[in-house]
Amino acid sequence: MCFTRQKANRLGATITVTNAISMCIFVMAIGIPASAAAQTDATSERGDVRSEARGHLGPFYLTPGVRLKELGVDSNVFNSAGEQKSDFTFTVTPIVNVSVPMARRALFTTTLASDLVWYAHYETERSVNPQVTARGEVYLNRITVFGETAQLSTRQRPNYEIDVRSRRADDTVSTGVRVALTSKFSVEVAAHRDEIRYDSDAEFDATNLERTLNRDTRGVQLTARHRLTPLTTLAVRAQVDEDRFIVSPSRNSDSYRVLPGVEFAPQALLRGSAYLGYRKFTPVGQGVLQPFSGLVGELGLSYTLLGATAFGVSFRRDLTYSYSEFQPFFVDTALGASIRRALGRRFDVLGSADRHVYGYRGFLTAGLDDLQRVDITWNYAASVGYHLGRSGRVGFGASYIQRDSTILWRAYDNLRFGTTFSYGL
Repeated sequence: MCFTRQKANRLGATITVTNAISMCIFVMAIGIPASAAAQTDATSERGDVRSEARGHLGPFYLTPGVRLKELGVDSNVFNSAGEQKSDFTFTVTPIVNVSVPMARRALFTTTLASDLVWYAHYETERSVNPQVTARGEVYLNRITVFGETAQLSTRQRPNYEIDVRSRRADDTVSTGVRVALTSKFSVEVAAHRDEIRYDSDAEFDATNLERTLNRDTRGVQLTARHRLTPLTTLAVRAQVDEDRFIVSPSRNSDSYRVLPGVEFAPQALLRGSAYLGYRKFTPVGQGVLQPFSGLVGELGLSYTLLGATAFGVSFRRDLTYSYSEFQPFFVDTALGASIRRALGRRFDVLGSADRHVYGYRGFLTAGLDDLQRVDITWNYAASVGYHLGRSGRVGFGASYIQRDSTILWRAYDNLRFGTTFSYGL
């Protein structure tokens, strides 16, 4: 399914509403005949829908929210290595979450949001970026059947590699089943389909992004979990994927991952999850793409000391496709740390630092891999905040990004400072 600019701009209205309604009808249709075998002891997560929602209208439980991601100055709007252009900007994101529980037999949730990006002087950088996610679950005796869809139309940068803001559409659909074999051991099987489409006129570094990045991904993931304690779960994920590029079949690949890991409950002192494993990436088609095999992982953990100081650490290592014609993917190794210190009941201070190393890989064609390109990006951030109620925060802070590269014109720095605000999230 190819997206033109006009189709992408309409994504936030017709397509998302249609898919949300279709998902709701699907859940209701398969939930009714399952009532006789429905699970009677619903999980606490299902019960929380009613207690944590901020309001309800009939069967709909609503939680609205808003996030002001920034209101301030962007010192380098275009991430330029040379002369920098600054501008006043803000990004505000209204969000609403709607849940429909069905007598502990099924649950339907959908989240609607949109980034509204505004620049005072550079009108080309303004955008409206709608997104929608919808998920349906049906609960049987020891079986949970689920389906999920997510759609996004955005001009935000996808990572630290591409500096232009180009319209793209991401469309993801997944479905699966989770079976509790015992009170502590469960197995989940899920299939997914992901589509990424850039507009036909999207370009960066004299490269057409539609040609190098438009692709379809199909895959299956098997996850086994064993609840070691009420707060700790051991898990193993095995995933098989195939990537097929619409215009550039020389980039096609098959891959598999095996990642053992551990998950910690939100109420534990140590929260989050950590997975570390192996990936094998095999080119298909013309066979000139470099293969890859090695360590991959994803980790996000936090620890709260004496209820006042929270420490966080993150790690990610995996392959990411590049816009480059000659070096079509890079290994992204990311490491981050953060700290939050409460100052009394209302105030807090936050600080974080993240480092991304992009190690590029080229085709096997002689000479092209001799470039040995590496980009290193640092992102520092700090803010002071005041909490409003249980879910609101207003803050003032700054972030500084610095990218160094073996390609000199890729190096740049960017200072952004201003106000942030969130409520209901």
